[in-house]
Amino acid sequence: MTPAETELFNAMDELGRVEFAGAGREIGAEFLGTQLLRGVGSRPRKLTLHDVVVVGELDVEAGEVGFPVEFERCTFEHAPNFEQATVAGLYFADCRLPGLRASQVRLHDGLALRDCVINGCLRLTGAHVAGQLDMVDCVIDGPADGAFKADGLRVELDVYCSGRFRVTGLTRMIGAHIGGQFICEGATFRNPEGEVALQLSTLTVDEHVFWRDGFTAEGDVILSGATIAGRLICDGARFLSPGRIALLAGGMTVGQEAEFSAGCVVDGEMNMVGSRFGGWLKLTGGEFSNPGGVAINLTRSLTSLNLVLREGTVVRGELRLAGARVDGLLGAQGAHLENERGVAMNAFGLKVSSDLSLSVRGDERFRAQGRVVLSDAHIGGDLDCSGGRFDSDDGEALIARGVDVVRDIKLCKVFVAHGKVDLAGASVEGKIDFTGAELEHGEDAVRCDRVKVGHSVIFDKVRASGRVRMCDARIGSELTFHKALLRGRKALKLRGTQVRGALRFKFAERPAGRIDLRQAQAGSFGDSENDWSAGSTLDGFVYGALRENSMELNKRLRWLRDNHRYVPQVYLQLAATYASAGQHDEATDVLMAKEDARRRSLSGFFGRLHRSVWWLLSPTVGYGYRPLRILWCLGALTLVGGFVFHLLRQDADNFAKARPHLDPHWFDPWLYTVDLLLPIMSLEHSQLWVPLHGARWASLAFTVLGWVLAVCLVTGIGRLFKRDER
Repeated sequence: MTPAETELFNAMDELGRVEFAGAGREIGAEFLGTQLLRGVGSRPRKLTLHDVVVVGELDVEAGEVGFPVEFERCTFEHAPNFEQATVAGLYFADCRLPGLRASQVRLHDGLALRDCVINGCLRLTGAHVAGQLDMVDCVIDGPADGAFKADGLRVELDVYCSGRFRVTGLTRMIGAHIGGQFICEGATFRNPEGEVALQLSTLTVDEHVFWRDGFTAEGDVILSGATIAGRLICDGARFLSPGRIALLAGGMTVGQEAEFSAGCVVDGEMNMVGSRFGGWLKLTGGEFSNPGGVAINLTRSLTSLNLVLREGTVVRGELRLAGARVDGLLGAQGAHLENERGVAMNAFGLKVSSDLSLSVRGDERFRAQGRVVLSDAHIGGDLDCSGGRFDSDDGEALIARGVDVVRDIKLCKVFVAHGKVDLAGASVEGKIDFTGAELEHGEDAVRCDRVKVGHSVIFDKVRASGRVRMCDARIGSELTFHKALLRGRKALKLRGTQVRGALRFKFAERPAGRIDLRQAQAGSFGDSENDWSAGSTLDGFVYGALRENSMELNKRLRWLRDNHRYVPQVYLQLAATYASAGQHDEATDVLMAKEDARRRSLSGFFGRLHRSVWWLLSPTVGYGYRPLRILWCLGALTLVGGFVFHLLRQDADNFAKARPHLDPHWFDPWLYTVDLLLPIMSLEHSQLWVPLHGARWASLAFTVLGWVLAVCLVTGIGRLFKRDER
């Protein structure tokens, strides 16, 4: 034995706590191994070696070290071999090792590698540590295919990989079980020559995982199938694997909350498909970047409480939530999502028990550059996009086809969409509010076909550069456009929509394009003269009443005459509305305007003939709706005829007495005129005088006019009892 070995041997013979200061002297590995494997009666309580250089390979494989061993500031020529050994406790502090072989080692207490430098592989595969695994400030520089191998490792208490802890090469802990906490605050895992830096598939942690305060992984981190009973905290962590899956955690289960916030950076995809979170999932303040690909993948994940990525969160790439379930709220107020030429947020089939908020928080508004897809999602509270900004280069900004919302959809408070907002087939128990929204699209700025809304749809103060389209919708209360600006080439299409309450226009200015209300229905309707553009269509539009301050009747009829083709139903509906309100004179005016429009719509020879005949019915009996007008005609003709025959009687040659004894002064020109104008009945005054010369032609003219009035009267009375529904 060397003097140093002799000194150590003698110290160990004294048993008790042995502390050996080597002062840089060498001790043979074979000698040291023999001393570590001493029998029961000759074992010290603890052995501590300071400043020792271990020469050769320390090999205690499958042996039993019955006392704790501590190495401080020691240097090993070869990697110590503790494989399958049973050791009371093993501690290295500020040591230099070319590796450590400890597969399937059994440690009754802890294993420490504090402030150590390991230039080789640390092997803990299948090891069982009854205490803690302490690797604070440890540096491991090993091969790319395995610098730290700990598959199947079992640690009953905590694992510390904190401080200046650094691994260069692959770290494998597949199937490892940690009975306490897994703390990697400030740690660095990098594998410059490989793709995976940290392989933790099916890892089990009975308490919390803290990867924060500068935790860095340069390469893929795999947590697939991992189970964490407590919290997963990654505040300030950095996962760097550009263009690849930086964090693969499919099927992971976290019993409490998970946080990737407060400065967390993920460069590459964060894949947590099918993961389960027992508490909150917090992404607020994180930066997630995978341009052109999926940045955050939470497909079919389950979050038992809230999922939040509020102001300060930046996602470059797709945020995928397809089929995910959030049992609380999903809050993305103030978040920025960037995927300009693709999908910024894909939440197809998402289920949220409370609110889904893509709105403003503080001074930050939610912004999405790329499509936001919420189709077939179920939202148990509000879908709140108020104040949000949605920009899409491919034409569709917000797609929420078939979305089911228990409360309201809020697209108001300067909500901005540069691209189509598509809510086709949506079901909303509350209201849809577009108040003050700015909508821009070349064709349909808003598409709400077949939506079912329990309360109201509000487009007040909207500025739309494309068409507002809402066909075959069902609205339980009202649909309003107060002070809206519709500047699209096609302004508004409400074909087949049913509004149980009021449909109100009152636009800020006349729409630039046409309005289509074909087959629409409303409980009441309110409009103004400036609401109607040329080419608008009202075929089949049915409404129960006209609201106060609506367009005046004469202006409405003038607009229908000048800007709308003849459709009988349009006039009949308007007349029925006035009639049901007790305004029968106005209803009659509408029906007469209908006949005027019908007359003007006829063409061809027979059309012109028909128009000529009907031209007589308007001033005489008002197409049968005002038959008493004929009395005014009869009175006017009586006055004219009276004066004519009064002048003609001045010449005795114009009339001859039918009876010799008649006195010429008995001739009454007005009575004579009335007798001529009443062809059916006779006053027998015209029979007493025989018209001659000019009186003959005048009498014939008034007789014909009398027959014309009679025909008009009969036709008018017939139409009074049989309304023409053509």
